[in-house]
Amino acid sequence: MTFPFKLVSADSHIAEPPDLWTTRIDQKFRDRAPHMVSRDKGDAYIIDGESNSASLVGLLATKPKYANPETLFGLEGRWSDVPEGAYDPAARATELDREGIEAEILYTSVGLGLFGIKDLEFRHACFRSFNDWLAEHCAGAPKRLFGVAMVATDDIDRSVAELERCVDMGLRGAMISIGQRSGESYGDARFEKFWSAVEALEVPISLHVAATETSWTNTSSRFVDFSCVFTPTMYAITSMIFSGLFDRHPKVKVLSVENDASWPLAVLERMDDRWTHDKLWAPVNGQAAEITSGRTPSQIFHDHVACTFMRDRTAIVSREIIGRENLMWGADFPHFDGAWPNSAAVLERQFDGVSLEDQIAIGRNNAINWYNLPLELAVASTEMAGTAR
Repeated sequence: MTFPFKLVSADSHIAEPPDLWTTRIDQKFRDRAPHMVSRDKGDAYIIDGESNSASLVGLLATKPKYANPETLFGLEGRWSDVPEGAYDPAARATELDREGIEAEILYTSVGLGLFGIKDLEFRHACFRSFNDWLAEHCAGAPKRLFGVAMVATDDIDRSVAELERCVDMGLRGAMISIGQRSGESYGDARFEKFWSAVEALEVPISLHVAATETSWTNTSSRFVDFSCVFTPTMYAITSMIFSGLFDRHPKVKVLSVENDASWPLAVLERMDDRWTHDKLWAPVNGQAAEITSGRTPSQIFHDHVACTFMRDRTAIVSREIIGRENLMWGADFPHFDGAWPNSAAVLERQFDGVSLEDQIAIGRNNAINWYNLPLELAVASTEMAGTAR
């Protein structure tokens, strides 16, 4: 069965061409620019003279997945293994048609690891070069590809300027680091100008898994770290809620991306309970609690936060708690652990027993609404319902 509506992926990626940074970055950084090298076991990006597992081509994308989507390929791979749709917008459109997807929100791949760069001028130059390329890439398939910029927040004036520039170029959102090396919360006063700009531009801000100045791993086990990878984002968003950020900036929207979507079940009720019982003693140094709107923390979440998932049946069956409008599906193309190929079939199994109206919301309309995409919202009809049976 195919869906009686076209999907919209709220989380997909590109594979950065090997010469993206070497041809675009400021001249003074050319000798340090991220670039690809070939080794005996595969190709990898070198970032400021170093490589890590996140920069290995096999982790980004591999054509063998078409033959066996459930195979674990490991980290090694060659650039020739990368599907053309990962870097060519025309080939991407063909891929989308095959998958039953009308449009995608696009994130970086290699760039997820660039947030950890400590040289802030170099990091800014890397981000700016990527943002320029992504805007050009999305222009190659308008109304199908919608890019999300990378924006650093170390220098707020520069952050605001880059955010405004990226919106002017047509990018539809921006991703910021999940954690700050300084230990700051995004509710701190230093970030107020940034959130005011976000609000004025009406652009959603993303916290994408693994995109952080700090480490997202806590153990020596990949099984453990990947299973609990959502926790840094959970802490960041919970901190935003209790800081009153969303009361001071009522138009700000934040997305938890590729952290899957069940994690709110652990904190929504608990946040409300703590807010009710701990007001007298929990504020630090005698400071008053920052939530001033009269809303509970869970209400703030439902008004301002959305979560994307690839495979998360728990979140789908818990949609009344998490929020029907707060869940978005993502294919994660072309990454090795994504839902492609056969994205629709994977999602269909996840949607077993789910009403067509909710399928449309989670698989399409919520992404359109949160990103204000120039696409038509789907409406469940009797004819569509018959097709879906």
